[in-house]
Parts: sequence; C-alpha cells; structure tokens
Amino acid sequence: MKRFLTPLIALVAAASFAQEAKPLTIGDPAPAFKVDGFIKGEKINELKKGHVYVVEFWATWCGPCIAVFPHLSELTKKYEGQITTVSVNTWDYPRGENESKEAHEKRVAEFVAQQGDKMAYNIVLDDNKDTISTTWMRAAGQNGIPCAFIINEDGVIAWIGHPATMDKPLEQIVAKTWDLNAFKTKFDEAARAQREAANRQRQIVEMSKKGDMESFDAMVKEMGVEAIYAAMNGDANFAVKVIEKYAGKLEGLDHTTVCSMAAYLTAKPDVTAENKETALKVSAACYGKTDPKEAALSAAYHARALFGAGKKDEAMKVIDKAAELVAQFEPAEQREGIKKFIADTKASFQKAG
Repeated sequence: MKRFLTPLIALVAAASFAQEAKPLTIGDPAPAFKVDGFIKGEKINELKKGHVYVVEFWATWCGPCIAVFPHLSELTKKYEGQITTVSVNTWDYPRGENESKEAHEKRVAEFVAQQGDKMAYNIVLDDNKDTISTTWMRAAGQNGIPCAFIINEDGVIAWIGHPATMDKPLEQIVAKTWDLNAFKTKFDEAARAQREAANRQRQIVEMSKKGDMESFDAMVKEMGVEAIYAAMNGDANFAVKVIEKYAGKLEGLDHTTVCSMAAYLTAKPDVTAENKETALKVSAACYGKTDPKEAALSAAYHARALFGAGKKDEAMKVIDKAAELVAQFEPAEQREGIKKFIADTKASFQKAG
C-alpha cells in the first residue's frame, strides 16, 4: 500500500506546514465535531464520553482511502457494540468549481452507494472549508489521508495514524490496556521531527522561487527523497527541473512516483510549455521503465501528464492502456482501488473534452 499511498500524500495533501499554535496531541480532549451532512448510518454530530470512537478522514479521489475501506469495515464489525466508526469525507470539494452543498452531497452519496458493504460504517460530510479536518488533522500535524483518530471512553485522543495500522491500538483501547502516555511520548517526538522537517520544506520552497539548484542539491544530500517532495510545493517550473535531474537517480524516488509528479506539474497553469514537454519526457521514460506489477498506476499518471500538457488524444489511449494493465497490478488487493482511480481519470478527461 505504501507505494501507492506516498505520491498521493506528497502531492495532493501536502503544503500544510507546522502551525504556530499549540498542536493537538495524544491525551487532548477530542475537538468539536460539527458535521455538514450525513451520508450513511447514524446521524452523529457529537462524540459522547463513555464510548470509543474511530474518526477517519477520506476523499473520493484518494486511492489509498479506497483501498482501506474493507479493513475499516472489518474492524467496525469486529468491535460492534464496543466502538462507533465515523468516516468524514473531506478535501473533496473540487477547487475552482464552486460545487453546491447539494451537488456535493449527491456526488459523495452516489460514490458511497457504489461501494456497498465495503463502507459498512457511518459516513458524514465536512464542509467546503474543511472545518473538521482542519481542527482535527491539521491541528495534529496530519497532512495526508486516510487518517484515523481513536477517541477513548474519557473523550480524549488515544491514538492517531493510518487506519491500516490501528488494529493493535484499537484492541488495547477497547480492552482498556492501552498505554496512552507511552504512545504520547512517541507521537510527540515524531511531531517535533515533523516540525523540523517542515522548516526545511519552507527553505526548499524559497530555494525553488530563487531557482537555487545548488542549495537544493545540498538539501537532497541531507533529506533524500523528502527534498523532492518538498520541491513540489514551491515553484512549479523549478520542480520540473528537479524531477528531470533526479528521476531514476535517488533512492525512494520510484518510477511511479515520478510519473505522479509529472502529472501534477503539467496540470499547473504556471508551468511553461517548454517545461511541460520536459515533464512529459521524464514521465514517458519512467512509465517505460516501470515494473509490470505497477505499470497500471504509472500509465494512469502518465495519461494525466499528457492531458495536462494538452495532448488529449494520446492521454485517452494511455488511460485505456492503464485499464488493461490493472489485472497485473500488485498487490492484488489494491486492484479495485486502482481500477476506480483509472475510471475516474478517464471520466474527467471525457468531461473536460
């Protein structure tokens, strides 16, 4: 799952750096929970003490979120009567489209209906300002989805992390054997490291604005692939030069990730035509070198890069090829999520004309 999860976190859910306010952490009371709409299950608009809650954040466009739906349903069933799972749809209003609340609710409801029993838990909506995810996730320094919080019977945050890794914490929290203080120490240490990384990310953004590749190269030696991710949040034309320079030359910067970065950059309106062509060449080279077990995802990202560069006919051919490659994708349990991602990508191409 991590290989699929990483580029989406880095590109779509990035750009939120350390906050000046005191961060939300383990042992703090759960923040207010005022939802903007209800999609499935109980109409939960507050979290009451005396009960364990799993609060999870997701979006319809997020492949890793889709991949974890069945696991979240399994845990909800396993602890039926002992926990309440509330899944918050967030970061899902299309930017620049002014989608109405009614249209948004209808779109998300249709998506959830298509998932059937894969989403066997309560589902609610965040508002168009992402209020819940801001006061929960952002406040806790969590910048990627899916993300889950476990609230214990005292109404405090007992655990925060990726829902695919919460089996043991949830078991112990339900059994009241969870060492909250020990986890808080570990979590806070990680949060401090994250804030330090955020400071370095800010420096990289400034380097990108100045076109300072020499200083950036020094950051790559210090940070490795994380420096490449950080560059995606700065000047987009500089970022094109970064992926051109480092594609295939840095541990952790796999071909699929580079294709996803190229797709992100060609869609940016401030990227020059020349740099879009450069990004396409990088994407094509990486797509061509991708292991067949990952080629479906690389093809989908390469198709998005083509579309972003205005090569719509080529993009349609490649997205169709991506659909053919899904049967070879590994791990197999992610195939349905990849298939949905590819289908949604093709639909977006057709809608845009």
